[in-house]
Amino acid sequence: MATRKFKCYDCGNEFEVPYGTGGMGRQMKCPKCGGNNIHRVDSGPMAGRGRGPSAEGRGRGGTGRGPRWA
Repeated sequence: MATRKFKCYDCGNEFEVPYGTGGMGRQMKCPKCGGNNIHRVDSGPMAGRGRGPSAEGRGRGGTGRGPRWA
């Protein structure tokens, strides 16, 4: 089963949560200290597949796009 990695910025604890368990969001707490200053460390199974500009100039805001009317 795929997991997502999180980090507690209150105590520095890193932990994993099974993907799709519904335990994410504002109610998520650190299992070590109980803090709620939690941030995701990875971006899940699609990590590195953003829509930003690429070397080929494609994507949102990429170079080589040219004017829309051309």
